[in-house]
Amino acid sequence: MVIFKRDGHIREMSKVARFLNYTFLTLGNQMAGGLRVVCSRRAWWMVLLVLFASCEGIDCTVNNVVTCNYTFYSSSSGSKVAIGDTLTITAEGTDSVLYNRGIGISSLSLPMSYWQEADTLIFLLQSSISDEAQEFVLRIKKTNTEHFENPDCPTTMFHQLLEVDFDSPTRCVDSVVIANKSVSYGSQENIKIYLHADD
Repeated sequence: MVIFKRDGHIREMSKVARFLNYTFLTLGNQMAGGLRVVCSRRAWWMVLLVLFASCEGIDCTVNNVVTCNYTFYSSSSGSKVAIGDTLTITAEGTDSVLYNRGIGISSLSLPMSYWQEADTLIFLLQSSISDEAQEFVLRIKKTNTEHFENPDCPTTMFHQLLEVDFDSPTRCVDSVVIANKSVSYGSQENIKIYLHADD
């Protein structure tokens, strides 16, 4: 803070005020003389600093992705297990591969559809020692709620799980349970998949 006298009055001027005063006086003098306006290096840094300060208050969660989190358990022991086979997951009715050839997987996170009221996922377990493959289908009913954080940020979609059921022709899955109905940011477990003991 600088204290100075002007018109017989004591006035105070902050660094920002001094910078703006200096900048406007300099630009005014240059323009009045018909000179090309050239800001000093310090002035450019200050402009960038002001722009940065005006933007840093916006906290768009660009690194946060809404995913549904799945964990595999043993139906006999109830403990978490890692799948020894190669796991691939696709969405029914599309050619989208949501998870490709994972090995030794005990948990995973998958995106959900924005507007559909139900998602159908196809889990394919390919044996690593033979050509044998097992498949089961998971159907998830849900609601979708638009989530706004800031007018300057894109809209995200949160979900509420209503019901989950499955088809397991090869009987590799014993049961599926909803652990947490709310699907939003974070790594909380949403769905538990219990596999038969021999898997």
